[in-house]
This record gives sequence, C-alpha cells and structure tokens, in this order.
Amino acid sequence: MLNKLLRSIGIGSARIDTVLKDSTVVPGSYLRGEVRITGGNAAQEIECIYMALVTDYEIEVDDSTVNRSFQLAKTRLCDRFVVQEGQELVMPFSILVPLYTPVSMGKSKVWVQAGLGIKSAVDPQDCDYVQIRPHVLMGAFLHSAEQLGFRLYEVDVEKASPRFAQGALPFVQEFEFKPASGEFRGKLDELEAIFSLSDQSATVILQIDRRARGIGGMIFESMGLDESYFQFSYGHSDLANLDTYLADAIRRFC
Repeated sequence: MLNKLLRSIGIGSARIDTVLKDSTVVPGSYLRGEVRITGGNAAQEIECIYMALVTDYEIEVDDSTVNRSFQLAKTRLCDRFVVQEGQELVMPFSILVPLYTPVSMGKSKVWVQAGLGIKSAVDPQDCDYVQIRPHVLMGAFLHSAEQLGFRLYEVDVEKASPRFAQGALPFVQEFEFKPASGEFRGKLDELEAIFSLSDQSATVILQIDRRARGIGGMIFESMGLDESYFQFSYGHSDLANLDTYLADAIRRFC
C-alpha cells in the first residue's frame, strides 16, 4: 500500500528521459530524438507518451510582468502499455517545429517537454531546451537591417495586442533595432519588426519610430504621432535586393 502511494506521487515510479538528435533546429524543420523510459520498482500502466514543444511569453498583470507558457506543438507517441519493473524502453520521435516558433534570441526560450501519462499519479516529465535558429527569410531581413546600420537591441516574446495578433497565437516575437550607423542614424529612434512566415514568403510589420526634431517633432512625440506602421512581404526571389527594398520602405517615413 505504501509503495503504491509513493508511486502515485512519483517516488519509485517510471522515469522518462529525452535525448535529442540535434538540439539546434530551424522553424519548418523537424526536431528528432528518442524517449527513454525506465520502469520503477513495480510494473505500471502508462496511458500515453506525449511530446510538446513549448515557449513562454510575457504578460502584464497588475503592473507586474509574468510569464505564461504556450504549447507550440504537441504529439502523442503511443497508446496504453505496461512498463515492467526496471524495464528500459526506447521510442524515437519527430515533431514539426512550426514556422511561428520564436527564435532563440534575447530572453526567448523554447523547450521540448516529454511526459508519461500515468493514471492517478503525478506524470513524470522531462524538459530539454532547444536552440531555434532564424528561418532563411528572417535571417535575410536581420542581415539587411545590419547592412543598413541597424543594431539588434532587444528581442522579446510578449502578449499580442489586437493590432498584431496572428491567428490564435497569444504572443508575438518583437525585434527592436537601434540605428547605430548609416543614413538612418539621427533620423530614427528605433525600428521594430514582427514576422509572419510561410514556406515561400515572409510578411513583416515594421514600427518606425522617428526621432523628434524641433518643437513640432517634440509635440508629435508627446502625442504618440512619431510612430508609423508599415507592412510588406518578400519571398526567396527578393533576397538579393532586400537591402534596397527595406531602405526604400523606411525612407517613406523618415
């Protein structure tokens, strides 16, 4: 009876461990690895094995910033089975990394979470962090911004405002740039970008914050009228000219 009680709270229960084939992936690709299950001190019925790709985002609550978790993807690896005492099982897995997965920049974190579903017990879980590299279309934009003299200053994953909501996602990843050199230094305070990706194209929402100049500029800034929003899309065939395309878009609001 005591052993059963201990297993129900995870003591002497089956254990799970995730081994990733490669912990660095790109949105749109597959994260692969294997799940290793080790039986506890008695046979246990496992209702399922599940894998989830998870991130967190910031939200303001009562003037404080707190984190909320969000499952980017989830898959069920198998149905009910019994793991015997001390038995070791290995099960391969692959899970698609969605195109809207935040990249690993700034405070942004993504992890894979594996779990065993055990009836009337605490589910054993294992978490491993994953490095998400930028998709080629996003990477091209980041490179073009750098070529134009912008320095990536901050990257946040935060609750989406109605203006920037992307489908059912509760968050957006926001990239904030400062003009460190080039023609836009002294003209802009900052440039912010939010991406929406497909396999063939990227859509970027730009927030262009102009630097206040003179009394008129200061008045506009105090009224929040120094910010402009602009949306544009580009595909793989546009990458060679993306520097020019981005510069022309920003000049419209300087």
